[in-house]
Amino acid sequence: MIPTNKKISILHPFIREMWWAIKMMIYLSNLLKSKKNNLNFYCFSYEKQAFEDIEINFKINSFSSWKISKIISLFLIAYKIRKSDYIIVWNSPMHFASVISKVLFFSRAKIIWWNHHYPWFYNKDTKIIKLKRFFEKLILKKIDIIISNSKYLKSELENIFEWQVLVLNPVLDKEFLLYKGKREVDKLDNIIFSYSRWVKWKNISLIFETYENLKDKINNLKLIIWWSGEELKPFLKKYKSNKNIIFLGIINKKQIIDNLEKSKVFLFPSIIDSFWIVIVESMSIWTPVISFSAPWAKEIISNKQNSFITNNKKDFFSYTYNILKSNSLNEKISNCAKNISLEYSIKNFEKSLDKIFLKLNK
Repeated sequence: MIPTNKKISILHPFIREMWWAIKMMIYLSNLLKSKKNNLNFYCFSYEKQAFEDIEINFKINSFSSWKISKIISLFLIAYKIRKSDYIIVWNSPMHFASVISKVLFFSRAKIIWWNHHYPWFYNKDTKIIKLKRFFEKLILKKIDIIISNSKYLKSELENIFEWQVLVLNPVLDKEFLLYKGKREVDKLDNIIFSYSRWVKWKNISLIFETYENLKDKINNLKLIIWWSGEELKPFLKKYKSNKNIIFLGIINKKQIIDNLEKSKVFLFPSIIDSFWIVIVESMSIWTPVISFSAPWAKEIISNKQNSFITNNKKDFFSYTYNILKSNSLNEKISNCAKNISLEYSIKNFEKSLDKIFLKLNK
């Protein structure tokens, strides 16, 4: 069962931008705090201004004002969390801090390591990476449970670590879960929409390739895209005078929903994510998705039934064309897509979390 009246420490290296990995850690922290637990959050740095629109009901302990190295910070955090009942860690190197607390400061805490990303460095063979892999596999003996955010990532981590991994899927924000809108496809303009933190391997070029491929085939085709990330900048410059391509900048949840409502299709081009909640967000607003290659997306998308998925560019263009051109197909896919949100409810999240703590305390 989800614990109550316990001392819980949650560790994440940087709290800088409001992206889904961070949002889920904040959501989990608020949930555990609401169960009357004594909860503290530890990080290297925290940029408060980035989180003004989200409720945070727990204390965040940041070391950003300290003129010390991250290695020293790790040991300080390890000392501060030594009396915890549970330690939940996110990204590297915080899992090292949790184990240091056990080894050096005799912590009796149960350690949960929640992974949101495939550990790409395991595919490299530099001396530093080899050393990190060695120590990471060594500390696994002190970690009690590893969890992932998708079945795909669970399988990958089990192959890498040779360790059982449990799944804790993300939960949708209530604005998406409670959405009761009405979609009239025949009244929609031909709009493509996409949003992300556009970093390397998010494959943003595919979105613009799709637009270029279809702009002369679809009347008054428009592309709306959330502007955030280095990879988007060249396209911002290239298309700055194109009135049919709209760069929104950073947008809030209401603006996301507004744009999904008026768009005929959402494009998901990424080839690196282990789970991209925006697919579920889009489908919850009844907007069909065209996804490229992501193996975990098959957990959500039933191809040609509730959305589309392919690892072929021509098919990506073709699916996008068909969903824009055929209102009947768009409506059929839309009606199937909307049901996916039920799987990412608060109830299901808490049910999975219950199972994790039950296993942890056997």
